[in-house]
Amino acid sequence: MEMEKSIKNLHFIIITLFFSFSGYSQSLNRGETEKNENNFDWLVYTISTNTPPHEWACEPSIAVNPKGNQIIAGSVLDQVHRTNENGNARSENWSHQTLVSPYGVWGDPIIQYDYDGRAYFLHLATPNGKKDGDYLDRIVLQYSDDHGITWSSGSSIGYNPPKDQDKEGIAIDKNNILHVSWTEFDKYGEIDKSKYRSRIRYSQSLDRGNTWSRAITISSNEGDCIDDDNTTEGAIPAVDPSSGVIVIWSFQDTIWLNRSNDDGALTWLKSERPIVTHVGGWAQEIPGFGRANGMPISKFLTNGDLHLVFGEQSEGKSWLTHMTSNDGGVKWSSKKKIPYPNSVIHHFMPWFTVDTTDNSLHIIAYGQIDTTSWETQAFHSYSYDGGLTWRHHVLAESFSPTPDHFFGDYNGIVAHPKSGLHMVWTQQVNGINSIYYGNMMRNDERKVNGVIKKEKEK
Repeated sequence: MEMEKSIKNLHFIIITLFFSFSGYSQSLNRGETEKNENNFDWLVYTISTNTPPHEWACEPSIAVNPKGNQIIAGSVLDQVHRTNENGNARSENWSHQTLVSPYGVWGDPIIQYDYDGRAYFLHLATPNGKKDGDYLDRIVLQYSDDHGITWSSGSSIGYNPPKDQDKEGIAIDKNNILHVSWTEFDKYGEIDKSKYRSRIRYSQSLDRGNTWSRAITISSNEGDCIDDDNTTEGAIPAVDPSSGVIVIWSFQDTIWLNRSNDDGALTWLKSERPIVTHVGGWAQEIPGFGRANGMPISKFLTNGDLHLVFGEQSEGKSWLTHMTSNDGGVKWSSKKKIPYPNSVIHHFMPWFTVDTTDNSLHIIAYGQIDTTSWETQAFHSYSYDGGLTWRHHVLAESFSPTPDHFFGDYNGIVAHPKSGLHMVWTQQVNGINSIYYGNMMRNDERKVNGVIKKEKEK
């Protein structure tokens, strides 16, 4: 994982925005204003800003307790942010702390709750606190039973020296079995594929993160170690509600899938299957940002339908693509390009979730409006008909990135049956990153849950 080598002096920016869903919404077609969305409320504000050396304010992840109202977010390098739905109306109601582990904490935070309310924080390792020979030597999982106040010291996943472990993802089934997949590098950053290769690895925990199975390789095609399109990356598991686990990733301009048909993920296909061509590959170039992530993210609906979202790029434009499978990933629909938000040239860096209360689809991604000034905005894109039609909502004010200032590879989005949609993302002003938080809830839900209701913007 590339990290910014030089962090600018602290420049604290806190902006609190309360605006309505209808006032900032955009429809499926360019230039057409979305109507009849007055039943949604939005809260948007910053929760953290770049504060060296621990808070880089990027690559945020978020989770909400399925059995309560607690909200936990994480960000690079080693930060935990937490609140609850009754306190999420103001940025001042968030608590912030630095995560520590004997294995070290070195970015790529992924936050998730299990079905019984235990919170998990996955991240990369750096046992000596620096990029030495032990850097990236394992994936680390820490858990919290008090919603982020205290954390376990961490369990080790995939330790296989001297190889490097990076880019992890997690899925949790209803038996609270943890499924984790990631990329293993023979040596991160090496360009000689004859000596150094990458592959997709998998491990599971049957005891809620205390111990882990021996890691196995689930990809037969090996990539290079450059951390680019010819590297096997983007492996995120998804649990099939009817039985089984899948992992999907990108490699050599192709989306690949492997599947275990048992809930314990003990057996896998002998060889991964190609799903579709990944136009432009997962590593995209966006003006002002440099490399951006177009890796695939998949989610199952409660009816067993599998939805896949990833970014593509060609001929100076970038877009999001959506596909579906109704047989667990054996057969797939044709690609469908998600329409651009109004005036957007590059639609990029998606993160994806589903709301199981109504099987709606939700994406957070960026839209670049101007390739000269690099003006960019964060968008929420959503579908209530399984991806047949999409609408877009501008999340916050536009910003322009500063080249060579680390921006991160992903954002976070999660749906909760009572408190609505929660998302976190990075914005950058004058080279300074800030983490933004957004919450979308129906007006009646916000009133019932006792959350302070904002003024509608005219």
